[in-house]
Amino acid sequence: MVDEEDSMRGSKRNETQNTVALPKKKTRRSKKNAAAPMSELPNHIMSDILSRLPLKSIFRCKRVCKAWQNVILEPYFAELHLSRSPLSLIFYRNGNSNNNNDDNSSSSSSHFEIFQLHDPPISGYRIARMKFSTEIYFPHMDIRVVASCNGLVLLSNHPSRDLVIVCNPLRAQRFILPKPQRLAVPYSRSDIGFGFGHSLATGQYKVLRYIRTYTPPISMEFDIYTLGIDNEWRSLRYTAKPPTIYDTLVFLNGALHWIGNEKTTIFYFDIEKEQFGSFPLPSHIGDHCKALAVVDNQLYIHNRYSYGGLQFWAMKDYGDFGSWTLEWDIEASITRGFDPICEPLKMLRDGSLLMMCYSLCSRKQVIKITLASYNPQTRVLKEIKHRGILLWGASVADVPCLFSPMGFEMAILKS
Repeated sequence: MVDEEDSMRGSKRNETQNTVALPKKKTRRSKKNAAAPMSELPNHIMSDILSRLPLKSIFRCKRVCKAWQNVILEPYFAELHLSRSPLSLIFYRNGNSNNNNDDNSSSSSSHFEIFQLHDPPISGYRIARMKFSTEIYFPHMDIRVVASCNGLVLLSNHPSRDLVIVCNPLRAQRFILPKPQRLAVPYSRSDIGFGFGHSLATGQYKVLRYIRTYTPPISMEFDIYTLGIDNEWRSLRYTAKPPTIYDTLVFLNGALHWIGNEKTTIFYFDIEKEQFGSFPLPSHIGDHCKALAVVDNQLYIHNRYSYGGLQFWAMKDYGDFGSWTLEWDIEASITRGFDPICEPLKMLRDGSLLMMCYSLCSRKQVIKITLASYNPQTRVLKEIKHRGILLWGASVADVPCLFSPMGFEMAILKS
């Protein structure tokens, strides 16, 4: 009997040993456990990883979980993403526009569209279109893009320019500035324009608004508004002769720059000091139709000659007036067939110049936009065909960002 019981205990012990010796069956980890290592990373490492992704991927990651969304919406992430993002074309489509010639437009609502500029350029297919809805809709108003800075876009109504809006296409947020007290004189021939920049010392964003009146007495007036600080526009006073403006204002090194009416002087406005200044254009550039641009953090002058040739001059060392260098000289025979206005955008890795060519109608509206690249080695100017680019719409070349313009409004409310 004892032997029989011992035998049974032995068999059970053997069964237990055999059971323990068998390898455990692998079970699939839950999604929550699989994501645990990523979620445990410090925020600054998460920001470093996510900020390297393409823009569309970032928006997908934003929907993964609340923790990732919080990381992406932090100001630190916005600064990191801005420093790594490629240049893009930012379009605004007004909701009540009758010029909706886009071949795939299915909605009349106001929206932005963003086209990232690839290096090298990709041609021959429809590029991915990033469309961002916005609540900016004012019936019976012609709202246009007038300036941009660090991905924040400045909109205003044409022609009165008394409605000024700062918005971020990526976050579908807007901030409406107070109505300017100084308006254009009724029935006078005048232009109203804007510049948009930020202080390198304080990071404050400021909007410069000018009114240029042609009917006697001819005058030039400037107003300024500091986002998040001012409750109303401030009038700028100057002791010297007021600077004239011939072309659009471009932002570089903490200052807005433009060419004066006489086309022999570059004027600038220091955003931090709120002071005007000027320096002469080199005489060897010639007296032709000039315009300013910023390419890879360098100030450029681009000339379009009456015979059709193009020249692009770069100030290699900012502030050194003797550092102007002829970077590209494109003959008229090469530019034949392209629109008359060619704005340089960026230098590509192979040494080619990426340009945006367009023409204007009598109402100073852009009626067609063409991307083109010029290779100085082969001396070939070719169109980069993108069927997705909007027609009948102005655009700005900038780096999209995730800064929230709502912070400007909150700062004013707290003050």
